[in-house]
Amino acid sequence: MSNILDKPLESVFGYISVLPGAFSAYRYKALLNGPNGKGPLASYFKGETMHGGSSNAGLFDRILCFEIVTKKKEGWTLKYVKSAKASTDVPASVPEFISQRRRWLNGSLFASIHATVFFFRIWTSGQNFFRKIVLQIEFIYNAVQLLFTWTSLANFYLAFYFLVSSATNTGPNNAFNFLSKGAGLYVFEVFLNLYIGLLFVVLVCSLGNRPQGSRWTYLTAMILFGLCNIITMWCAGYTVYLAVPHTTEGWKDIVDLIKTNKTLQEIVIALLATYGLYFISSFMHFEPWHMFTSFAQYMFLLPSYVNILMMYAMCNLHDVTWGTKGDNGAVKDLGGAKKVKNEDGKEVLEVELPTTREDVEQLWTAARNSLKIKPPPEKESRDAVTKQADHDRNSRTNVVLAWVGSNMWATSPSLSRGAIN
Repeated sequence: MSNILDKPLESVFGYISVLPGAFSAYRYKALLNGPNGKGPLASYFKGETMHGGSSNAGLFDRILCFEIVTKKKEGWTLKYVKSAKASTDVPASVPEFISQRRRWLNGSLFASIHATVFFFRIWTSGQNFFRKIVLQIEFIYNAVQLLFTWTSLANFYLAFYFLVSSATNTGPNNAFNFLSKGAGLYVFEVFLNLYIGLLFVVLVCSLGNRPQGSRWTYLTAMILFGLCNIITMWCAGYTVYLAVPHTTEGWKDIVDLIKTNKTLQEIVIALLATYGLYFISSFMHFEPWHMFTSFAQYMFLLPSYVNILMMYAMCNLHDVTWGTKGDNGAVKDLGGAKKVKNEDGKEVLEVELPTTREDVEQLWTAARNSLKIKPPPEKESRDAVTKQADHDRNSRTNVVLAWVGSNMWATSPSLSRGAIN
């Protein structure tokens, strides 16, 4: 949905907040630093000096976009090319998915903060006056979006609380009366406590544990959060059902019904502004298939995107590793580059590069042929030290969970509706 909603909109303004580093093309002149040594490249490689060569690429991909557009006395713009196609390796497991999103979410959040704080730099760039006004509007929009991202944990909880509580109040219009009269109150109590409990579990697991060491805890939390969302969607659907006519006569003049029924107006606007927008924009881009093949899974995992991925990302801000493909720690290996001393005794990097056209063609052919062969899946293995570290952290997690859980259990009877009433 990001490529359907966000990228085309940002492309109209001329500033795209993030372009994937592995699938983007920039003019070399736009990347060059200014005479004072400051510019896009200097900002991009700042992480190499800040974190000893282990930088959060997700952050600096976004910094690069901002630095190019706001480059002093130059007027570069960024565009999204819909016709471009790319293939990628997606995370194959829950721990790898959490690690990947940690890098992306942290990079996105702090790059957005950076762009919001330094928005005034657009006025020192070489963009024309009209473009500056347009970009200023986009920065205001991004600032509002940043505010909602920062408070997404609270927003999602409030949506769950009010949707479920409003449909489970006492009376004949209870969403769970089909189970037994007044069952909605108990359903609300159970899932409210479950939701809050899961937040504490995820918080404790996120403080120092590698996802690989708490695999089953995260997987269980995702499933239970999905059940919470099913209850929320059921209550929301039941609320819609109560607001609309239940006979064919009531639907004869649908236009007049929408005009006179305020509740139905709010429901129609809310649905069109969210799920309706997803479907309409997908059809406009001639790419609606994911809405039919992945929408149900997306809705089931939606609470996990906020409550698990955001929680883990915020609890691991210090982690600047890549996070996927086995890179869960700081790596000092420079690959093909070697550190050697030159004739003057200074340390320099020695890199082997192909110089003749025949070598380049040979490397390109070999790379293209290797891409045609799907590599066998690599089974993740941990050495004894890593396993012991994961075991120790998991033991600490279990102790803290037992302590927090028992305290929550001790207070829940006093805070139940029956006790309060």
